[in-house]
Amino acid sequence: MRPAAIAAAVLLLAGAYVVMRGGQAALDASSGTAGDDDSNILQDTYDTMTSTITNWPAGSGPYQQLIISSADNTDVPVSILAWLLWKESRYSPSIIDGTKRSRVGAMGIAQFMPATAADFGIDPLDPEQAIPAAAQYLARLYRSRGLWSEALAAYNWGIGNVQRKGLAAAPAETVNYYTSILSLAGMGATA
Repeated sequence: MRPAAIAAAVLLLAGAYVVMRGGQAALDASSGTAGDDDSNILQDTYDTMTSTITNWPAGSGPYQQLIISSADNTDVPVSILAWLLWKESRYSPSIIDGTKRSRVGAMGIAQFMPATAADFGIDPLDPEQAIPAAAQYLARLYRSRGLWSEALAAYNWGIGNVQRKGLAAAPAETVNYYTSILSLAGMGATA
């Protein structure tokens, strides 16, 4: 078989695999994070397949120990924190160092808005500060809401929106955000 045919077959199988896993929502680039803006279906398919083997999002290697310790210190599941950071930044150096920012001005690996970063007293462009702060923030949101789906929705859409409007009124971007993270983390969409 020729290399081009092999590559086409691999891509076809990869796409089918992702859809079978329910991961198509994770590959939808319309959800609005800087990581999504920086994504493409081929790279995301490769990343998803790689993560199936390693149990870690692609690109997370330099941050794994910090993710583990931050998650453990806050009782956040490691997989949720790792995939939240992937969703926010795709572990892209240009997003992490602030060269690329979201359309709304969020910055760094955890895509903190400047006011939220100031509330935590952190530099959002420093992963050593941003990752523990993201875990603390997510843990706080979980304690407030009681479900990971609602905590993740609040991280993306804002706690006030989730409290006032509820998850049923969440925009498609937010639904994609929390369902894809929970799916990639191996949890149900309403965990």
